[in-house]
Amino acid sequence: MRFRTENILLCILWLLAVTLGASFWFNTIFGFNIFSPAHWEYVASLQATHSPIKTGFYVSMAITIFIFLFGFYLIVRPRIRKIRLPIMKIDINKHIQEHKEPINNQSQNQQQNVDASTLDILPAEVQTPQTKTSSMGSTSSSRPPRLTLPTLNGNYVSPPSAPTLQSNSYIDTRNSEQDSSELTEIFNKAGYTVKPNARVNGILTSLIAIGANETMWVGCIGIKTTDVRRIIEKFQQVFSDTLDETEIEINGFAIAAPDAATSEFQDILMFNTINELRDYMQQRPNPTISGDDEEMFDAYSQYIDAVITHIGKI
Repeated sequence: MRFRTENILLCILWLLAVTLGASFWFNTIFGFNIFSPAHWEYVASLQATHSPIKTGFYVSMAITIFIFLFGFYLIVRPRIRKIRLPIMKIDINKHIQEHKEPINNQSQNQQQNVDASTLDILPAEVQTPQTKTSSMGSTSSSRPPRLTLPTLNGNYVSPPSAPTLQSNSYIDTRNSEQDSSELTEIFNKAGYTVKPNARVNGILTSLIAIGANETMWVGCIGIKTTDVRRIIEKFQQVFSDTLDETEIEINGFAIAAPDAATSEFQDILMFNTINELRDYMQQRPNPTISGDDEEMFDAYSQYIDAVITHIGKI
């Protein structure tokens, strides 16, 4: 049960409405003013002397109390969230057709390889000098002549670049993992709960974290702000389809975004480095979750886990 400010105001408003309605009813039907101490003393004296009092007076009093308690319950009652995850519909015929096409292409390639191999195997008697001359002539006619261009640095040839590309890709992967771990450390120190990253619209997020009051943080590194906005809209679409009453506030940020200078989205935070984000989050820690809100936060956390698991499949 959560006592928020709006719930307290609604309870006070409901109490005033029931009190005014009861005052109008008792004053009209029984000529009894519920705000008058003299009238209550008169009723007490009648009860003390066992004088008869109309049954409708007690019935009206019981109905008024019941209406007040029932309305009070509707205002402060706990609301159970209904999580409705979308159902994926897979076309079986299309799935089978997509798997058949690679198999057919592979069989065709194998057949071509077999045909090509048979052309190379010829008897020794057939390969005469005339045949070799004709084959060389056809080869020279089909291929353009090699051009000899002037080179620099004394005909120095650089080594193959394949190992360099592999090492660069390894460094990029290592740096991305290191950046993600730094973001996790920043939000853990700020009191937020970090969730596994999700691939949304083909883009892997760098951080997903949740906090109190149904808040959520989504961030990416080196991604355009337009792509971050599409990721947030995808989460908002899932939330609107699966939640009835609860609204989840999503805070998005981008670090080293390529379009930071020309971005039009004012609701997406932009940082040049991770250190700027660290300084920003140190001033905005997660509010402390009280004992009454722990159950609601656990349900919220489980819901986000389910959404992250299924959002890449929608």
